[in-house]
Amino acid sequence: MRLSAEGHAGYEEEGKDIICASISTLMTTAINSLEEQLRWKDFYIVEEGEDNFCELWVPDGISKADEMVAQIILRTIVRGILDAEESVNENYGLDFLRVVTQEELR
Repeated sequence: MRLSAEGHAGYEEEGKDIICASISTLMTTAINSLEEQLRWKDFYIVEEGEDNFCELWVPDGISKADEMVAQIILRTIVRGILDAEESVNENYGLDFLRVVTQEELR
C-alpha cells in the first residue's frame, strides 16, 4: 500500500491554510505511528516547497503481524483524509481537496 499527498490547497496562504494543515497532520500521524508502533525507518519521502509532496509505503518483506498493524494505521488515516475531503467539499467547494485512487491514476 502507498499513500501520497501533493500540492497546496490554495484555500489560504501557505502557513495559514487549514485544509493543508489537516492533510499534513494526517500524513505526519501516519508516519509517526508506523515509526512508533513498528519501528520502521526509510519508508517515506517528504519534500517541502512549492509543490509539497509526501509519500509513504509499506516496505517489502514485513511480517504478517506488522502488515496487519500497518493496514489498520493506514486505513484509519485514509478514512480521515476521505472525511476531510467530504467536509471541505461541503463547506468550501470542490477546488481545494481531491482524493484520487491508484485506479483513477491509471
